[in-house]
Order: sequence, then structure tokens, then C-alpha cells
Amino acid sequence: MDLQGLLLCPKLQASALYYKMKLGVHNFTIYNMASHDAKNYLWHEGEAGVSANEFTSCIVDYLEAHPTYNEFILWSDGCGYQNRNLVLSNALLKFATEKKKRVTQKYLERGHTQMECDSVHSVIERKLRNRDIHVPAEYAAVIRGARSSPKPYEVKYVGYSFFQDFSKVNICKSVRPGSKVGDPMVHDLRAVRYNVDGSMEFKLLHSDNWQPFTSPSLMKTCVIVAPLYTSVPKIKALMFKHLQELKHVLHKDFHPFYNALHHE
Repeated sequence: MDLQGLLLCPKLQASALYYKMKLGVHNFTIYNMASHDAKNYLWHEGEAGVSANEFTSCIVDYLEAHPTYNEFILWSDGCGYQNRNLVLSNALLKFATEKKKRVTQKYLERGHTQMECDSVHSVIERKLRNRDIHVPAEYAAVIRGARSSPKPYEVKYVGYSFFQDFSKVNICKSVRPGSKVGDPMVHDLRAVRYNVDGSMEFKLLHSDNWQPFTSPSLMKTCVIVAPLYTSVPKIKALMFKHLQELKHVLHKDFHPFYNALHHE
């Protein structure tokens, strides 16, 4: 799983766009190495941001969509706010205990982070070359049509109501392997395993044996997950102003989308 490089909207061959702020569009991809399916979670910054909660919502949604699997192994880079943080760990531990499915996170070594998601993003970027994008939903159409064999990429174009707030889930207090000065830190983790009985284990090297997290790291309290946003987020006033100024290079059919953006 990985986040594609930032996409911008509108994307046109027009010089008027050069000095203007554009809307950021985010594509978080999860590639199934067993079936070779690729699922792309797509949203723009007028609907949500890019905190740990957004990525955790996508990952948990993907896991819940595969009820026939008894075990999941998630490969990713070591990016802290995406893949190696307490919010995601609590969500995965909650999923493992409630659904009775073991989940293992494995982090690629620095300098060796090439993965299948990169090929998905490369194919999408080739399809976007010299392609005009007027509104974010057009990115969804391009992504679906970027591959035909063995099957098209799946796109889930999500809004603010899709995202959940996992920051209040307090099953696990810390994912640091140690507690004293000189002990390993969170960024030293190479693998974390979430077991159905609520226990957690870790590795500092992929060749190591699994080690249990120390007991003080675990708590018994858990909070019901609530929506992350109660209303549509607002973009910056300057961005809204710039997007309005760009409407003269867009067909009038696309103007209502930019007029409806909530802004400061």
C-alpha cells in the first residue's frame, strides 16, 4: 500500500494555471499480491486531509471488504503519518480482536521501497500524460481505464463522511518497542503483528524472532469509532479565490463544482 504523488486539479494546458493554487487530489492504493487487484481510494482536499485517520479509514475498509481472508500481511514503506503510528496500530488491533483475523505489518527497508503500487502509479501517470482534468472525478475515470488486463483498477471515490476517527481507540498506549533511554524507537520497527487475543509482537529486523510488546504498553479501554468529520472541511480562502479565477479556462459545465467548495 502506498500514496501516489500529489495530483492537482484542474490540470490543463493553460498558462493561467501556473501561478494559481490548485486543488490537491489524493490516491491511496492497496495492491493485492494474491489476486493482482488494485484498489484506489481517491479524495480531494475539499473533502478530507491526509492525517493518519484518513489512511487508517482506507486500510480498515479494505480489510473489512475481504471477510474470507483469515490473515493479512500489509507491506508498506516506513512513513510515520501513513503506516507507522499509534492511530493505525490501535485500529488494526481492534480489527484483529473483533474479526478474529491476524494482521501483520511489514515495513520495507529504506532504499528498497519499490513495490507493486509503484507500477500502478506509473501506469496511471502515463495515462494522465497530456490529459486534461477539469474536476477530481475525472481522475477516477482515468484510473479505471489505466489497465484492462487482468481487470481494470478499482476506484473508490470517497467523501468526508467515509472517514472515521480512530484516534480515540485506546487499546494500545504505545508502539515503541522500549521505554528507557537508548531503547529502540518506533522508527526502528520492521514488523508488527496484531493477534486475535489482543496481544502484539514486533521485530526490529526481518530475520529476528517475534518479541512481545512489554505489558505496560497495553490498556483495556476501547472507544466506539466516530466519524472524523461532522461537516464538509473548508479549503483556504486564497485557494478558493484562485480556483474562481481559473474558471475562465474551464467550460461552464464545471463551474458548479468549484462554486460549491466550502471555504474559509
